[in-house]
Amino acid sequence: MEKISKKSIPNILTIVRIILAVFAILFVCIEKFWKTAAFSYMFNDYKTVVYIPITYILAGVFFVIASITDLLDGHLARKYNWISNFGKLWDPIADKILINGVLIGLAVNWSVPAFIPIIMISRDTIVDASRMYASTKGKVVAANIWGKLKTVSQMIGIILILFVFGIVNNNVFHYLVQNLCLLVATVFSVVSGVIYEIQIFNKKENKVNEEQEVKQ
Repeated sequence: MEKISKKSIPNILTIVRIILAVFAILFVCIEKFWKTAAFSYMFNDYKTVVYIPITYILAGVFFVIASITDLLDGHLARKYNWISNFGKLWDPIADKILINGVLIGLAVNWSVPAFIPIIMISRDTIVDASRMYASTKGKVVAANIWGKLKTVSQMIGIILILFVFGIVNNNVFHYLVQNLCLLVATVFSVVSGVIYEIQIFNKKENKVNEEQEVKQ
């Protein structure tokens, strides 16, 4: 049996993250069709009962482990330059499967408002299309700080819902507190997407100006 190369570790972690993401999404969605046992507590002075299903806790465990593999494979790839074409393609796909898949599941259960995954997925689609277009022109646009803040806010928001806030109820204040991190992440998502598109446009304009100068 051929020995696994150390350079393959980030790729293996990416594959593991996709598998963990599938289980996280599955456990979130199960709650929609099969009500399971749940922990409950009273929320604030509003005396609102909050339910945290066992399936959410299990989904949270898979989500946290998957998030750790994301941090680990990124660290290893940068530190030891274990970068591959497989990783460049599948690492961002794995991230989107994990975060967007869980968000869709939470929206189905009314744990998050539907517009949050709609905006985030639309933003990712537009940015990915722009990134592909830019790469065909030999242009590389670095990720901005807003995009990183978006990812961190998404992960924190999802973890809080799965472990702390649970299933949404009729208390509007609770609903706002429950989704505060994800609402902030949505703002970061839009801002980072706009900045990215502006950077792409500026690079395109610079390219046109350079070509015109050459012709002159």
